[in-house]
Amino acid sequence: MLDLVVKVLQQSTLLSNKLPELMPGKFFIAADVKCQDIIHNPVSARFYRIEAWKSYSYSQLYLAPTRFKVYQDGQLVMPEKLPIHRATSWGEEVTGEVYELRWLDGISKVGIFNASPLRNNNGEIIGSICTFEDVTQIFDLNRELDAFRLSLQTILEKRTRELECEFEKRKNLEYEVTKLERLNIIGQLAAGLGHEVRNPMTTIRGFLQMLQGKTDLLTYKHYFELMIEELDRTNMIITDYLSLAKSKPIELKRQSLNKLLTNLFPLLLADAYTQGKKCIFEPGNIDELEIDANEITQMVLNLARNGLDAMLLGGRLTIRTFMNGQDTVLSIKDEGKGIKAEHLSKLGTPFFTTKENGTGLGLSMCYRIADSHNARIEVQTSPNGTTFLVQFPQSKGTE
Repeated sequence: MLDLVVKVLQQSTLLSNKLPELMPGKFFIAADVKCQDIIHNPVSARFYRIEAWKSYSYSQLYLAPTRFKVYQDGQLVMPEKLPIHRATSWGEEVTGEVYELRWLDGISKVGIFNASPLRNNNGEIIGSICTFEDVTQIFDLNRELDAFRLSLQTILEKRTRELECEFEKRKNLEYEVTKLERLNIIGQLAAGLGHEVRNPMTTIRGFLQMLQGKTDLLTYKHYFELMIEELDRTNMIITDYLSLAKSKPIELKRQSLNKLLTNLFPLLLADAYTQGKKCIFEPGNIDELEIDANEITQMVLNLARNGLDAMLLGGRLTIRTFMNGQDTVLSIKDEGKGIKAEHLSKLGTPFFTTKENGTGLGLSMCYRIADSHNARIEVQTSPNGTTFLVQFPQSKGTE
């Protein structure tokens, strides 16, 4: 076979003078125009895992026990599209094309191929020659680098998400700390001024009640009633301040939330009736809770009255209790116009209110009471109404 290669090369006016240079490199020769005799030098044979100087056709290589398939850019390439066939059949000059050979036993190799037709003195094609460089190691390194780059990108994306979560947690924590600081200031103000202001107010209210009953002052009875109402309103605001003092202890007692709401419902029903609205209570099958009855009553009153204030005539306030997994949930739903998105994050902040005559302390008190019971308040709002969900965790006694 070596003689056949030499003969073909010698007949080629293009390569006969370069025969000594080609012999050591990686090359194979198509010794006929149909590529039935393809002969590999020893270096090329090692690459293709075949015997050197033996005649093969590509159909034989594809059917041999060590057969392989050729791919370019991940796409399977048929034999007639390979460089040596194109050079032989069409006289094409092929330069720098990358192909991957994959064997059935899992081995793959990559080479950069060049091919040129071999012509006789009359310019007729009598075969072709294909040279190539084995770049398998470079290709494998590139794949490893791509995999490493992808791994780094995945790690970076994961870390970025973690940092974003940490940033959001820190932002929420700073918000809670700010809110607690404001609550502490309110508590200190309430403790320092509450009782001092209440004492003279009580005296003034007493004199107003006494003057209200005098016959010669009956003409001014309406003014006395108005002043007494304003004093009572001021007293209520002071009470709200005092209720926000963090030092106020709570007395937890295991009891039924449904029973507490049942006792409170007539008062809520009366409030709704006087405003031309409706109130519904739908108790569910829930566990007993460790709660402070007075605190929970205050929280329910605040949330319910806020809901009533948010609705127009004929609106319906729905109070429900139910279990969510192991959590006991108190739901208070109104049919108002909902809460604006920019106001949601400010709910529970002292002094924040959208009411004309509001103090901004009612919801702050609700959040403080929920926190003291290890409960959390979730708000769901839409143009059709707002729902406050107070979720109480399972009590230790029922675990």
